[in-house]
Amino acid sequence: MLVFSWCLIAYTANVPWLDDFEVGPLSLFNWLHTHDFQQKMAQIWAPNNEHRVVTLKLLVLFNYYVFGQLNIKWMIWQSHLYLIPLFIILWRSMPKERRLAYFSPIPFLFLNFQYYLSSYWMIAAVQHNFVIGFGAIAMYLIVKPKSARFYLAIILTIFACLSNSDGLFFIPIGAIVLLMQHRLKELFIWLLLLTSATVLFFWKYPSMSYHETGMHYFCQHPFSSLKGFFVFMGGGFDFWYREQSAFRLFMTAFMGIFLVGIVILALYQFVKARGFSQLIQRWNDKKFAQAPVLFIISMLLFIMMNAGAISILRSSFGEYVFLIGNYKIYPTLALVFVYALSIYAWPEILKQLRWVLVGGMVFWAASIWNSLGDIRQRKATLMHEYASFRKGGAGLGFTAQQQKTYGLGEIIQFLESKGIYHAE
Repeated sequence: MLVFSWCLIAYTANVPWLDDFEVGPLSLFNWLHTHDFQQKMAQIWAPNNEHRVVTLKLLVLFNYYVFGQLNIKWMIWQSHLYLIPLFIILWRSMPKERRLAYFSPIPFLFLNFQYYLSSYWMIAAVQHNFVIGFGAIAMYLIVKPKSARFYLAIILTIFACLSNSDGLFFIPIGAIVLLMQHRLKELFIWLLLLTSATVLFFWKYPSMSYHETGMHYFCQHPFSSLKGFFVFMGGGFDFWYREQSAFRLFMTAFMGIFLVGIVILALYQFVKARGFSQLIQRWNDKKFAQAPVLFIISMLLFIMMNAGAISILRSSFGEYVFLIGNYKIYPTLALVFVYALSIYAWPEILKQLRWVLVGGMVFWAASIWNSLGDIRQRKATLMHEYASFRKGGAGLGFTAQQQKTYGLGEIIQFLESKGIYHAE
């Protein structure tokens, strides 16, 4: 935790890159120059690509009105506060007996540098951290059958949907959890309220032609998407991201198959241990499964639904699209929840826990060795490109002509002149 936090503080740059401009400087500039309230709300509601990043834009406004700043670094740091509730939830989801021993490998499995682009690129950090944070809390609350927790879970699920489009996956996942717990009345309320929210989400939603292209490609090449699913799931082991090779695809696909195989075996173990008829009786008695197990399964479903969506909608972009850096937070998160599920499926894992911890530490150290240099270089590159950008040259994801067309230089100059933004 200390190493991850120190690197986040040391190597984050207060410089926007590519999509950061639309939701950061441009969003704030338009907000300050719009005086009609309805238009201001429309700006917050307007999507960025296929995502409604309402929570991100509200974070921009929060920093402006509270601190008087547009600070990319601060927003990245603030988004990582999701780690606090996530780790608290994971701690409480571990078996009470020897809880510390069970929990100890988790920070090493998750707080690594395999998904550094999701950690150091502002828009990716806020979107993914918020959707995971809000969604995880919502799923943890919903598995606890109390009315107040249920309605709070609905609110947090809406926040997840307004952080990133994959937050919508928590709606069917929550419905599955409620069905498994035989909470039919709450299931009806959940579907009624969140289906209505989904309709509003897609109201005047722009058509994404590449979604249609992706579906068409999937129908013609289903095996490519199947392979992409496992490549995505094994993305946490992508130590060869600097090259495009068959070995890279083979290793990530192999690890993806291995992780999914563990999940299938664990679920089979649960059914085998209780028997199908006993499970039906437990469902009728509203005691289908332990709350921690349902929470773990809900998060694994979220990760695998992401893998399915990316493998279907993005397969036309080529076989390496499944290993894009800002996606890798999901397969890395999968390591945590596959491990957590294994604890409940095979309690005897406690006897091998020292080796799990050693493996987690080796994985963590290997990710630092492999990626820390790239993290340092990214900050240096951003600062260098910012100097070029401010002189009207290419940089930060834009050509000189694009910068001129979109007026990005003038927007940054305005924010700097008002003392709202300064690069560092």
